[in-house]
Amino acid sequence: MCFPQLLAFSHGDFVEKTYHRYFQFLEWFEAQRHSDIPLAVDSGNLLVDAESNSSASLVCRLPLILRQDKIHSITSLQEDIANPGHYALILIQAGRASIAVALEDEIIYSKQIQKYMVRATQGKSQLSYLNQKGKSRLGSRIRLRQSAEFFAEIDAKLKLLNQEYDLKQLFLSCSPKLKGFWYQASSTKVFDKKDPRWRRIPFMVRPPGQVEMFRIHKLLCRSTLIYSNLLPI
Repeated sequence: MCFPQLLAFSHGDFVEKTYHRYFQFLEWFEAQRHSDIPLAVDSGNLLVDAESNSSASLVCRLPLILRQDKIHSITSLQEDIANPGHYALILIQAGRASIAVALEDEIIYSKQIQKYMVRATQGKSQLSYLNQKGKSRLGSRIRLRQSAEFFAEIDAKLKLLNQEYDLKQLFLSCSPKLKGFWYQASSTKVFDKKDPRWRRIPFMVRPPGQVEMFRIHKLLCRSTLIYSNLLPI
């Protein structure tokens, strides 16, 4: 399914955007590649008829799963499409996590993790509460233990998945504060903070769960075709 959007500006300027699912992008890319139209890759964009002096331009914003530093030419783009690697999606909020492994536009594994980390009356995680208050009663100690188990379960699952699938990319949605707690929870992490495979998910993420995981994955696999007479796009 395509999702067209037309943005009109003054003096006849316009930007038309059409969104495509991953398999539609592959079909479109193959059609362009077998034509005589010059193609080029630049900063995550596929430039169509890049050598043209026309006042209008056609650009395809690559799916996020294909926007990688190693993809800097049509040849490298073809190679990555022909030999796709598994990648992980990790959505983490206080007490809730959703982890998935995908190949191209298909999720092949999904796991939901939930622990008792949030103070019911205040809606904040116990970790944040202790940073402000310090003292811990029975309920607080239970939440702290659950927090440690929460992060340990995430680490254990990611370790197994990396061993099984040799993950090539790691798409993460996690607040900086919670990510800091996650890395403090264990001295041995599956992936280093500076691991080049980390990718930030640039979308607003709702409470993690299977439905939300499928929605975010769909966005990561979506391409955007942009036709405009505004340069640069």
